[in-house]
Amino acid sequence: MKPATIQILLFLLLQWGNLFAINTTKYALKYEFGDFHFQWNIENDLAKTSKQSSVQQIWSGSLLPSFLIEDEQGEKQYIKAEVSENGISTENGKTILALDFGEFATGEMIVSKRDWGVAIEKFSLKWTKSIPNIIELYFGTSMVSDEGKAFLEADELGFRGDWSAAGFCVPGAKEGTAQSYFRMWDYGQTTIALGNYGPSMGTLYGAAFPRPVLGFAMGNDDGWTAFGAGSIPDAAMLLQLRNTHGYIKYVYREDLWGSGDQERVWENPLRITFGDNSWLAFRDYFDSFPPKEPISEVHSKSIWNTWGNWKNKEYPIRPMVDFSGRVAAELFIVDDPWEESQGLGRPSFERFPNLYEDFQYIDDNQMQRGIWETLGWLTDTAKAGLTSADLIVNKDGIPCKSSWSFDPFGTGFYCIDISSERSRKFLQERTIWTMENIKPKIIKLDFGYGMPSPNMGVPRNSAIRGERYSYELFKLIVDAAKSVDPDVTIMYYGINPLFLSVVEMVSLDDQGDLWHAVKEGHDQWSIWASLLSNKQVVISGSSGYDWHQDDDVILNSIILGAPGAVLGTHLEDGSPVPEKYLNRRLAANTWYRKNIHWEPVWLNSHVGDLTNPPEIKCWGREDVINGENVLTALILDGSKDQSIETLMPLEWEGRWAVISQTDENIFNSSKLAVVPFDSGGFSIQLSRKPTSVEKISINGTETYSDWKWEGGSIILEVDETLLSKTAGFTIQTN
Repeated sequence: MKPATIQILLFLLLQWGNLFAINTTKYALKYEFGDFHFQWNIENDLAKTSKQSSVQQIWSGSLLPSFLIEDEQGEKQYIKAEVSENGISTENGKTILALDFGEFATGEMIVSKRDWGVAIEKFSLKWTKSIPNIIELYFGTSMVSDEGKAFLEADELGFRGDWSAAGFCVPGAKEGTAQSYFRMWDYGQTTIALGNYGPSMGTLYGAAFPRPVLGFAMGNDDGWTAFGAGSIPDAAMLLQLRNTHGYIKYVYREDLWGSGDQERVWENPLRITFGDNSWLAFRDYFDSFPPKEPISEVHSKSIWNTWGNWKNKEYPIRPMVDFSGRVAAELFIVDDPWEESQGLGRPSFERFPNLYEDFQYIDDNQMQRGIWETLGWLTDTAKAGLTSADLIVNKDGIPCKSSWSFDPFGTGFYCIDISSERSRKFLQERTIWTMENIKPKIIKLDFGYGMPSPNMGVPRNSAIRGERYSYELFKLIVDAAKSVDPDVTIMYYGINPLFLSVVEMVSLDDQGDLWHAVKEGHDQWSIWASLLSNKQVVISGSSGYDWHQDDDVILNSIILGAPGAVLGTHLEDGSPVPEKYLNRRLAANTWYRKNIHWEPVWLNSHVGDLTNPPEIKCWGREDVINGENVLTALILDGSKDQSIETLMPLEWEGRWAVISQTDENIFNSSKLAVVPFDSGGFSIQLSRKPTSVEKISINGTETYSDWKWEGGSIILEVDETLLSKTAGFTIQTN
């Protein structure tokens, strides 16, 4: 063949290749986010994310929605969207997909690129025949091949999840011991509730924090892709794992509760973000929501909670008030079971005959009072004036029961259905009565994560089903409380930004649920809580039940913000709490940072991956002050890493906390708090020589003179005797 002929053939092949590329790329979306590449071949419904610098795939899977429905003959059918022929268009930078669900429905999906990632802004459909019952909605499923069907069980309909990556990250997926990362095969066939339905949908009970998350991440050593809801779903949101793949499942169960409308709309059903690690991917997801209105530092308060004693049925309040006063707690929360019966909102004078006098005793000891309140659980429906018409009922009309474990051989609570006007009125009047008669400055709301799943029962009003149910309970109670005192603080557990509009304080809950691994668990919880550092909420570090494991909780709490405690007033064997532990609680309650807007500084701490669990060693806090990031607190734990510039002006042995008591950097602060947690030496370079040093403890404050000034650094030496009698030191430099 002549060279010219070869050139012509090569040219024609090149043009044919270009034509083929045009025909395929018109069915593909390609977005760049820094070093991350997102591509979605819409024709084949195959999306993937990869790292451009390494060309390594991070995640892959489908994105077109699919359903499990019950048709008019009562048969279950799996239907999945396909893009209609010539069904892709663009408008104002958005991609609009015309969808076809075969004989059942047509629809539309709007996709856009945002600064933070990929948004599925809207998904709508119109049923073309009779309206079927939606059992479940999915993102990330496909029909398996004929060969693949050899792996399926007899009653499966031929589809499976297709999202694939080396592993998954679900914050706080497992407690006791804590686990947030797992390889793609670790959990086998598991359902993980991402919202408020954990114990009622088969997952292990992991207490409250950090539910609701409404998101998870998938990735590998090259990076992570996070997936989260863009609005509060009207269904229960789950991560479904089957073998090595995952998918999002929204549970409706309209086969039990009735179908919806001819036309259905899902606003912002999915957001996708990217990061070098999962924390960064989650942070972009969190930052995809507009900021809430700034809140006052009046909501930053250290807390003492009665649960540390009450869990053991030790109910006298005044000794706990005296005890918490010794460690300078600012808020004293009266927890469950202060009520006559749970959910009734009236005091049990049989258990607490002098409750109002006890509340006055709290005030007299210069603390503010707080109260615990359940969201929707109720024991005595008759006293509440409610009937089955006001409660969540099952398909036979029998009121459902709920508990932390959903144990059918145990006791439980009825669940209020606020579809009923009588139920709404009861909750409003209950809350207003509490606000007017008990006058709390904080309400601790509980058990929004323990509601009956849609497999059991749902609110009669379909608009407040699914994850919206707990939110509507929240909002109803919060609005009633704020109508009496707009400055009352609302405390809860969940970290998803969609729930933060009704919350001023997020608590890490009781570390008793972390079993023996309090440090490891609190490290993980603290890392996930720090996602809220710029979200205009106060973060309370809470505590475990064991004073001997309290140091690590306090260290993390100093970075997070407001300390909290559910500790007993004595050790488990009944002996007094050692003075050294009281001193450290005093230090945290005295010197914690009240600023609400801050950023974590990880130093040599690690947010976790598939090889290493999250671990906190040294880390810090930069408060955002007048638009500038200012290093205001450091936690020092372990040996010094010479490569970390922030730590170079410091020398230490053991564990220490350093907290600026002004809005200045710790190295320039005119008043600096230094807290020892171990014996040993400590030094810090300061811009000025100290003018005075004071030592504080539960026994008072005194001038401390046993310090040195050498080479621009103050040097402190603490032995075991001094450690046991010291909360910490304040260093004045003006």
